[in-house]
Amino acid sequence: MERIYLKPVCQEILHRETDGLSVGQTGKEGYLDLFAYDYDADEDKRNLGNLYLVGNVHSSSADKNSIQTPDKEKTDENDIAYVTNLVASLAKREYYSNPDIASKEAFSLALKKINDVVEEFFINKDIQVNIGIFAIAGEQINISKLGKFKIILSREGKNIDILNNIDLFTKERVQEKEFSHIVSGKVANGDKIFAYYPSRFVTARERYFKEYLIKLTADEFAEKINAIKKERPDFSCAALHIDLNESKESITAKSRKTTLKPSSDSLDDSIITRKKIIDSEMLKPTMEKLETQLTVEKSPDDVPQIIRSEFSLGKKQNIFQSTLNKLGPFMPRFKNRTVLFVVLLAIIIGSALTVKSLFILNPNEKQTASAIEKAEESLRLAETKINQNDIFGARQILTGSISSLVMTPSSSEKTEKTKAELIKALDSLDQAVEIAPILVESLPDYILQKTSLHQTENKKLELNDYNIINPIDFDTYENNLYVLTTDNLFKVSDIDSATKKEASSWLKSGTLPPESRYLAVDGKIYALSKSGILAEYYRGEKTGEYNTSLIPGETGIFATTKDSKNLYLINKELNRIYIINKETGSLYKTLKIGSNEPIIEAYLNQDDIIYFSTADGRFWKIQ
Repeated sequence: MERIYLKPVCQEILHRETDGLSVGQTGKEGYLDLFAYDYDADEDKRNLGNLYLVGNVHSSSADKNSIQTPDKEKTDENDIAYVTNLVASLAKREYYSNPDIASKEAFSLALKKINDVVEEFFINKDIQVNIGIFAIAGEQINISKLGKFKIILSREGKNIDILNNIDLFTKERVQEKEFSHIVSGKVANGDKIFAYYPSRFVTARERYFKEYLIKLTADEFAEKINAIKKERPDFSCAALHIDLNESKESITAKSRKTTLKPSSDSLDDSIITRKKIIDSEMLKPTMEKLETQLTVEKSPDDVPQIIRSEFSLGKKQNIFQSTLNKLGPFMPRFKNRTVLFVVLLAIIIGSALTVKSLFILNPNEKQTASAIEKAEESLRLAETKINQNDIFGARQILTGSISSLVMTPSSSEKTEKTKAELIKALDSLDQAVEIAPILVESLPDYILQKTSLHQTENKKLELNDYNIINPIDFDTYENNLYVLTTDNLFKVSDIDSATKKEASSWLKSGTLPPESRYLAVDGKIYALSKSGILAEYYRGEKTGEYNTSLIPGETGIFATTKDSKNLYLINKELNRIYIINKETGSLYKTLKIGSNEPIIEAYLNQDDIIYFSTADGRFWKIQ
């Protein structure tokens, strides 16, 4: 027999800041560290799966303009590095201490123990701690964090922010302390996870890393990040890339060994040794508390107890024989008692299977049933929003429910029926017109040239060549680059010249819409926010603002051409093209692409014809 299970394969990516730092200094981002524990080879502990930790500890005193000796700097680094080591060791010890309980219960107990022991660190105002802990056991994932930590799940070409997704993951309070909540949910075969500390450099490139997570393998992903470190020695990153794939192994019968619960004295010797070396006032209260908890009285060996039923005199009645005796008068007379036994056993097994099929759902079926129930409720809520003239709210509910149903682990006739009802409601709201795409051999030269230019500028922004922090979107127009950030618009002139370019602030007056997401340029600049607000700018001044009530999405395309009367918002997730009139800022038309193939990339040609590519490598056009 073979056992099929979900096996995580982890790639650790750790780069600490090194530019201009001497030994003992941690840099502006503080101390970064990673830990990954795998007990797959341990038959007793493998039930609890894998445990991971991403940590950052920052000493506030490191930011002060005080003179420090090299010895003092080295001591500070040891002190803050010790925090992550201690938390990791406690997490490992407590999580795997009782392998017979469920992974979520083990995770919760481990967090409570960590909170009790390291509470002193968080009372100390001189230290800032950012730690993310998560465990993957089979299809179950449990996550908790303190401070800054992010974890992204890539599934079927889409990215999911696990800590903020309430449809697929649940959040529960553990206790009113540091690690106070557990976010839990299901992972599946083919999923990829990117867990990281959001340092300023990683945050500035977060958009690109999410794209890499979808498109690249683990090795290619790591190479991309390593390349940034070569370009920028001050780049720092602590991240885990995890691939989840099904694995098979043969099952062999093994006798279960009786094992004693690990003693608390099994805490890593390295931690105890380092405590003797580090004499820091900051850690003394914590170490005294830790030593008190590690002093555990050893209980005497348990004396085996005699169970009365095992030593009762006389012949013990077999449960099947007892049942046969009771049913004997009502059963046909079989000459062979073995035949009667087989018939009765078949009846029992058949009844059990029937009960299971009718009343017991597996985890995937439960998740799907929950998603369907939420979707049906969303339909009713969307109708209410439409009656209240809240078009944006209705679109948000419908698109969110469609995405949730697409992500469900199992499909059924009811799932497809509910999804069809949601799409029908969205079609009615959008006044969508279905259009059939036309197959083409290749992309036009204009699109190829513009795509090449965008890839070049994208690389420069990724490497921060223009010194623009956290670029959100960009567009090119007449040899100039325009870049959208959270609070400004920047311009880089003459981008095709060989000289080094500097970005200048383009926005003179007015503000950007909150959470601006997309940018398009035709001489004027158009910024579109996540809430559907469209702002128009000319020569650095805001000249108009409109509410489109559209949902841009995270992976959409927003484009226009110099002579076009329209703006084009292409939603790749829904296979829809929203055409917005530039003069009025209102929705002019919605095109629904009549194809089940998901869109990989989309492009707008200079003649306003839209081209897109699909996963099979073919190109199509809409006109």
